Amino acid sequence: MHNPLSTESGTDHGYLIEKDRVYVERGVSGKVHALQREQFAKLTERMDSGDSLVVTKLDRLGRDMLDVIATIRDLTDRGVSISILGLGTLDGSPQAKLTLALLAAISEYERDLISERTKAKLAKLKADGVRLGRPLKTTDEELRQKAESLFAQNMSWRKVAAELGIALSTLQRMMRVSA
Repeated sequence: MHNPLSTESGTDHGYLIEKDRVYVERGVSGKVHALQREQFAKLTERMDSGDSLVVTKLDRLGRDMLDVIATIRDLTDRGVSISILGLGTLDGSPQAKLTLALLAAISEYERDLISERTKAKLAKLKADGVRLGRPLKTTDEELRQKAESLFAQNMSWRKVAAELGIALSTLQRMMRVSA
């Protein structure tokens, strides 16, 4: 497994990190609270007083300001220091608390800006008549007629749904409405 702290030169930014101590989250949104993320929960279970948590960026801990602060407070209260590459160590000191509050606020501000821009773009697309969302496979009437044709061939409900590429519950709902 690739160590996300390693640079091209092969160093770990001055940290000696054992391979079994590297936890990587994949496919999990930063909006999910830290302790609800499987790998992060496993990591924190292993941590004791005197341990250091090394993260590449503050936003790797989360994007919700209150959650990031709560996570760091929880860890520092347990005697764990958090080292954020390029930022420094957050260890429960007054300076670390101030730094954390400022950075978390900036992170939340950036997330809100992105959300605002996304909503504005979607509203503009909608106003321009662009259909948003998943494209339709076919009209309900065409799909219902295909289903009736397959039922006429004595196919089961599951086979008809599979043939049409829709969920069984969708097929049942569609046929109930048309009856």
